Amino acid sequence: MFRSPIAPSPARAVQRLPVSSIRPNPAQPRRTFPEGSLRQLAESIRQHGLLSPLLVRSEGGGRYQLIAGERRLRALELLGRQWAEAVVLSGDDCDCALIALVENLQREDLHFLDVALACRSILDSHPITQERLAQSLSMSPSALANRLRLLKLSEAVQSALRRRGLTERHARALLSLRDEAAQLALIDEAADQRLSVSELEKRVARQAAPAKKRPRLTPILRDNRIVINALMDTVRQLKRIGVPVKSRVEEAEDGVRVIVTIPAIQKGLSQNPF
Repeated sequence: MFRSPIAPSPARAVQRLPVSSIRPNPAQPRRTFPEGSLRQLAESIRQHGLLSPLLVRSEGGGRYQLIAGERRLRALELLGRQWAEAVVLSGDDCDCALIALVENLQREDLHFLDVALACRSILDSHPITQERLAQSLSMSPSALANRLRLLKLSEAVQSALRRRGLTERHARALLSLRDEAAQLALIDEAADQRLSVSELEKRVARQAAPAKKRPRLTPILRDNRIVINALMDTVRQLKRIGVPVKSRVEEAEDGVRVIVTIPAIQKGLSQNPF
């Protein structure tokens, strides 16, 4: 379980604060607030009251910064409420960012990309290690690392993943592809055809596999054809007199190799290639 590093001030007492005095949290990990969900929450608050107070910290001069509870704050504003129950906490920016992320994770599932973006922001902005952040989120370091890797996907791909409702494992499968257009096409295929993760992984593997290059005759081989033909004439003459000679032509970066091999059992003959 996550243990808050923020201390209540004082004694975690609930206070009534003007809604207008509370500004949103700039480190809010949730990027979208569906209107339908907010209206449902507003109706619940209208009927039953605010069951969980907001978490804020003082900025001085009667102003407060929201730490956790932006959906509740927006619902109160939707209802036209002037006052909100809140607990005033003390903590630094890193503590507040962690609390905001954990509070969202516990109350309503965040999109996996929102979690990744919030974690990246915390790591970039505060003196906290990836291992400590994973521990704070009750997450293994490898799970956090895998989630952060998803941010390597382009903004267009991330937007398509959100829009088409694919899972985190679907998104992870796309990391093997470098081409954005191919990733976007596979997202649509996976959504339209309801592909499982394993099915998408197979399609990604087929596209990510390097294409086999067809052998081609380079100018080097063509320019040396006369020399090669002369050597092969010698090989044919050896075969006519009964020498079981073997030959092959290989193209290399520095030229063409004609390798002729004579078995060691032939007396008086060398096994060295011509």
